[in-house]
Amino acid sequence: MQFTTFIAAAAAVAFGANANVIPRDDARLGQFRVFGADGCSDLNYGFYTVDQSDANTCHEFTGVPASPGVKSVVLEGMYYPAANGCNFYIYTNNICTSGRRSLSVSSCNDVPPPNANWASWKMDCSSGSANGN
Repeated sequence: MQFTTFIAAAAAVAFGANANVIPRDDARLGQFRVFGADGCSDLNYGFYTVDQSDANTCHEFTGVPASPGVKSVVLEGMYYPAANGCNFYIYTNNICTSGRRSLSVSSCNDVPPPNANWASWKMDCSSGSANGN
């Protein structure tokens, strides 16, 4: 009797959890991780996913402590074929105009002196399939 109750409870939890999943309407282009220290290992703030709807738009880093801010970034993956023709950039200002650096997969990128932090990012797909071409 207790085993049957346990199975029923586990099934209810599993089905309830799946009921809250919201499907994406567009393709996943990439994923990157941000850190509050140089070297892409200390103060791991987590990862960001980049979907097609994020392409060609400047985004500020959100959800990270203002101090110390974003000190290093690693591009963990680009997902092809959706990301064909796309390039991932990070910037030292929050409007994607200063200190631009192109990231390649698995390469750590520390903020260059004298800048305090990386402030924004952009997945540029202006000539790629993610833009509908």
